[in-house]
Amino acid sequence: MPINSAIVERLKTGSIKSVILFADGMEIPPPPYVVVKPEAGAIPGTRQYRIFAHTRQGHADEIDEYIFSELPRLLLSNENEPRVRLKDEKGRVYQLQSGDWFDVRLEDSDKTIYMERIFFHPFKIS
Repeated sequence: MPINSAIVERLKTGSIKSVILFADGMEIPPPPYVVVKPEAGAIPGTRQYRIFAHTRQGHADEIDEYIFSELPRLLLSNENEPRVRLKDEKGRVYQLQSGDWFDVRLEDSDKTIYMERIFFHPFKIS
């Protein structure tokens, strides 16, 4: 499984079960849902993953908790994994690092609110 899929599958173990990879499908699930968007890293030599967490309006506290508490437990460190490691289909191990975050915004297309947070790792081509 590519690292993109490993991130999606890991996030599905959290409180928000609807997790999709950006551009993998046209259908948006009902909120709450998470979108993972791979991008070229803002730091040279890295790849980043912009994670958008969407929920219904009026649930800003829940999305804040997800972005600042749950995502780090899922992707960085938790009581069972001091350093979370994700494996791709070739057995390569990735340790994500935390990047920027962006505060609550309104998504007009489905009237949800969302926050986003970036995680990144050094780019591996071998």
